[in-house]
Amino acid sequence: MKLSQVKLKKQPQKYLSKVDCITYKKLRKALDDLGKWKGDIIKLKNSKFYRLKIPQYRFIFTYDNGINIISIEELNTRTNINYRRYSQ
Repeated sequence: MKLSQVKLKKQPQKYLSKVDCITYKKLRKALDDLGKWKGDIIKLKNSKFYRLKIPQYRFIFTYDNGINIISIEELNTRTNINYRRYSQ
């Protein structure tokens, strides 16, 4: 799979601006890997959303194959993420 462009919505941008330096680097590396479609990625059941899992954190995102863009909808800790919001 070729490199995808990763775009952050408002909530993930805000979340990244508030974390400490070490966590920021960890999350940025995960985003870079996501652009290469690497990592623990699954499609959520009955939904257009995907989930990327890294230790302690979860990314909820969509992927538009036509224009090759990954749009990060939500970024949060594993205990605070709400999957029900993203299932139909």
